[in-house]
Amino acid sequence: MASNFSSKSAVRPDNFREKLMPYSKRWYLFLITLSISMAVVWFYLDYATPLYKISSTLLIPDDKKGDGILKATAFSDLNMFQEPKTVDNEMEILRSKDLIYKALKDLNLDISYFYSQGFKTRELYADELPFKISVKKLNNGAYLKKLQIKGISDHTFLLQEGIVGWVYRYGQQIQHSDFVFKVDKGPAFLSTYGPVQIQFKDLYKLAATYSAGKLNVNPVVKESNTVILSLTDPVPSRGVDILTKLINTYNTENVEKKNVIAVNTILFIDKRLKDMEQDLSNAEGGIEVYKQQNEAADASTGAQLNLTKSAEYNQLLEASDVQLGIVRSIERYLDKSANQFNVVPSTMGLKDPVLNTLISRFNDLQLERNRMLSSANLSNPLVENLSDQITDLRLKIKENLINIKQGFIIEHDHLKVNSAHYDSRVRSVPALERGLLQRSREQSVKTTLYQYLLQKREETALSLSATIPTSQVIDKPAYDSVPEYPKSSLLYLCGGIVGLLLPALLIYAQQLLNIKVKDPSSLSYISGVRVLGELNHHEVENQIVIQKGEHSTISELFRYIRTNLGVLNPDVPNQVMLVTSCMKGEGKTFFSINLGLTLALLNKRVLMLEFDLRKPDLLQKMNMLQQKGITDYLQGDTDNLHDCIQQYPNADNLYVMGCGSLPQDPAELLMNDRMDMLFDWAKERFDYLIIDTSPVGAVADAFSLAQYADLSVYLVRYNYTNTHQLDILRDVYDNGKFKNLMVVFNDAKKENRQAYAYGYAAEKGSK
Repeated sequence: MASNFSSKSAVRPDNFREKLMPYSKRWYLFLITLSISMAVVWFYLDYATPLYKISSTLLIPDDKKGDGILKATAFSDLNMFQEPKTVDNEMEILRSKDLIYKALKDLNLDISYFYSQGFKTRELYADELPFKISVKKLNNGAYLKKLQIKGISDHTFLLQEGIVGWVYRYGQQIQHSDFVFKVDKGPAFLSTYGPVQIQFKDLYKLAATYSAGKLNVNPVVKESNTVILSLTDPVPSRGVDILTKLINTYNTENVEKKNVIAVNTILFIDKRLKDMEQDLSNAEGGIEVYKQQNEAADASTGAQLNLTKSAEYNQLLEASDVQLGIVRSIERYLDKSANQFNVVPSTMGLKDPVLNTLISRFNDLQLERNRMLSSANLSNPLVENLSDQITDLRLKIKENLINIKQGFIIEHDHLKVNSAHYDSRVRSVPALERGLLQRSREQSVKTTLYQYLLQKREETALSLSATIPTSQVIDKPAYDSVPEYPKSSLLYLCGGIVGLLLPALLIYAQQLLNIKVKDPSSLSYISGVRVLGELNHHEVENQIVIQKGEHSTISELFRYIRTNLGVLNPDVPNQVMLVTSCMKGEGKTFFSINLGLTLALLNKRVLMLEFDLRKPDLLQKMNMLQQKGITDYLQGDTDNLHDCIQQYPNADNLYVMGCGSLPQDPAELLMNDRMDMLFDWAKERFDYLIIDTSPVGAVADAFSLAQYADLSVYLVRYNYTNTHQLDILRDVYDNGKFKNLMVVFNDAKKENRQAYAYGYAAEKGSK
């Protein structure tokens, strides 16, 4: 409690601890709501079906020129078949319903399987399936069916729709107006497995759902060729399969598109080749006839050949002349007698082996004879023998030379004839070539085009067999082991926030909607009003809280108020004190009794006047009986005021003048002339007069008594007095209807004040 309650204390600054008190006092509400919210989150996480995020990264080349699709096909060097390919367009293709539908259809996702475990339903997929359904036909009515399959044995199962059931064998075709399918054993088959709920799905609607937003296709960064494909699925392996199949289907369609172009190109080329073959055959036939008529296979080649042959024959003719000259030279050499025993010179290029052998033998004998003549004479038989052999060889050589010469002559004549022939043909080439060139020009054009088409056909055929997808998978489809939804950490955080925020909001709303006075700051708009003191809450039925030697909190607070009476009014007599409030139940009588007891402890004579003439309860609360009182004196039923006063038995200096009999017109009675006589008499005999009056918010009795009071005490009870009733206090204060008006706050609880300056632990205070 503050050291004094001056007028400034009515407008105290906000205190964080005081604002926190209403919340800390109800800590159990926070604990309860926090526990409930955490339990709700736990149950939700335990029974909610988690959704996992599956993602994959795909590299898509950005071909803005549009030639990428033709790079591996024929006519890629032409710019007439360009088809621009951008990442944005490919992203839309990946999101297209048709592409997604094909992927879902290939995975047979038109049926979902569910298995109930307690309160939780789990979806089965792939290796978890005890049964596998092969759909033949589905009508619109099938999507509304709720079917169950339960195994009976290794060969039969029960198909149920509601309460109706049928028994079938595995592999048996089940025909219905809305569906036709058969049930086979799955990877997780058990003979008594079930029941398993099956649900048919419209793949067109499912594909539309994925296309509308369930499948996300976004670039990694802006203007990037790398895109991320992601989706959420309660069965992560199924999500991986969907993305994998979607990417494979996308690549397959790209390849098929290229193959369609390649196949159409081959068909076009084959048709053109067939036409070109006929045209080329006609052109070649015309050239063939021309060459046959002119005996020329190929003008340019023939001319070159004729030139070559003519030159060859001329060279051979010259060589033959040389050979013939050599033979004649040797003949002349042998015919000379002076050379009879001389060595024959070299044949100088003659390649006749017989002649070369004879000449070699002849020269050897000549050398042998000359060697023998160096040691013998001509008559020596050996020399003669050698001479005879030389003579004989000479004759043979000459005969051989004659034969060789004759052959060279024949060859020379033949070469001369052939050379003349080719010289003639060379001279006739220009005219033949001109005629052939005119016929070959068309053939050349057609041949070039034919060869070009044939080359392109082979290129296209090779590209058809070696086509690869244009996109590249950077990260294969995979899922995060932590569910995308629900996020347990976020839910627990939200649950904690809700668990703490909900009671806080309720308490705040309660305070916001509460129109009761909660603290002294409620008087802040009544400028200048003084606060005499504050009394804490007290739940003991006994209204007497002041006793000699008592040092409780509330007794000390009354002593503090007693001190403030002198401190706050040093120059004003405070013999007569008027106690009032706005409404009944704010503690006027309680305050009057205990204030009187507090003043009596100072050995001062205190008289308490019960001027609540309408509903008096002062004597009743003090356990005293009603006798003659104020009403009896004012009405003239008695003139002796001593007969109207009773001494309080538990205090020596405290006296009480009760109300007496209830008057019929209390307001008019308070205007009686004997009022002055009453107060004058009482002032002379008592140190303090305490007037317990009626509430000013109900009747005007207190205003009639205000003229006799030296100071006025106005009771305001926490959590009881309405804030709008403070307007009465403001009116009283602003218009000076009470002298030296001061306010006492009653029934302060912990949320109104946190501690008190005197006494021991805060007691349960007054009502």
